[in-house]
Amino acid sequence: MAVHEVESYVRQATRKIQAEYERISARAREDPGTAGDEGELNWAEVLRQWLPSSVHVVTKGRILCADGTTSHQVDVVILSENYPAGLLENKMYLASEVLAIFECKLTLKKKHVIDTVERAAKLKRLLYKQNGRDIVYGLLSHSHSWQSKETATERISTLLKEADANHVEHPNEALDLTCVADLATWVSICMSPFGEGEDEFTSGYYRSHSKESRVVDYFDSDSPPTGRMISTLYQQLAAGDKRFMGMSLYFARVGMRGSLICDNAREWHRDEVFRVRNNVRTVM
Repeated sequence: MAVHEVESYVRQATRKIQAEYERISARAREDPGTAGDEGELNWAEVLRQWLPSSVHVVTKGRILCADGTTSHQVDVVILSENYPAGLLENKMYLASEVLAIFECKLTLKKKHVIDTVERAAKLKRLLYKQNGRDIVYGLLSHSHSWQSKETATERISTLLKEADANHVEHPNEALDLTCVADLATWVSICMSPFGEGEDEFTSGYYRSHSKESRVVDYFDSDSPPTGRMISTLYQQLAAGDKRFMGMSLYFARVGMRGSLICDNAREWHRDEVFRVRNNVRTVM
């Protein structure tokens, strides 16, 4: 079967990310701060190319809540089309118009996974309390620090599971996306009970897996991790805004979403999932 043109476009973006990683890494020891900034700009460019022109992709700032509370500094933020144009250059981004937040790393390490899961849970909890809705929170990396792909895949899955158990108090607070451009993409999913009268929900970090999925099988595709990240991001954004639904469905049909496999499931009782969160009833 011929490769779909959209998948070719994604592979071009992936090759550019890999080329940038080699270029930036060559001088990263001389100036780690600049190297990190360049890596963030790489991912911001990818998001600008693949998201609608109506949304705003900005870098380096903090999230400002209505009560004056601010977040930690984040790397890349996606703001809605309603965001005031005159405030885009300010580095305090208004919480009500935040659609997604991403932390960006050049070379993913153990500490990055653990810290990002913790920060994501805290910030998603805060923003839900302020606005009564959930946002997408992701971790993007050019590459990883482990010696082999097999080791990296196993370690990242384990780290996500352990950090989730330690810091996530509700399935909606999980780290939504983890994309390592030369490895895989992990997606947080909460599955409702299958049988009538069952009360146990299951959440987990489902890893992109191009063949033989055991749990969720959308399409059998060899789409690169970057493509799977983009497709899943559209799906997650569409959950809160149906204007993203058309592209979400298109990318799914193309096969960019791929197959998913989960080996780190966590069980939740129905009462935990549908409990009142910060005085606002949870909507799944």
